[in-house]
Amino acid sequence: MNSLSEEKMEAAHMALAMGEMSEAAALYRMATEIDPSNSEAWQALGMALVKLGELEEAIRSLEKLVVLKPKDQLAYTSLSLAYGEPEEFRRLRRWLEKPKWQHGAGTQLVLANRRTR
Repeated sequence: MNSLSEEKMEAAHMALAMGEMSEAAALYRMATEIDPSNSEAWQALGMALVKLGELEEAIRSLEKLVVLKPKDQLAYTSLSLAYGEPEEFRRLRRWLEKPKWQHGAGTQLVLANRRTR
């Protein structure tokens, strides 16, 4: 693995650990540009993009992973996650990731309680 690509990967892992998904994806992208044969970078980029909802780019990234590692079951599993992400599940994921007080039902309950006072 290219040492500069490896540095970008380490920085991306740190960004991911800090919850900075967009920054992590940008760094993973840089790692793939520096070393297009870095399968770990393609897999990490693809999964970060799935989490960000950028499915078209995620699919392209994960297809490159499958080309690099055609016998790797994880490569196919990762690609299937990008293809199997229907809009309803993305919408549900966004809703579940919100703080509880932002959920619609909770908001309606608070408003109903205020009206009865």
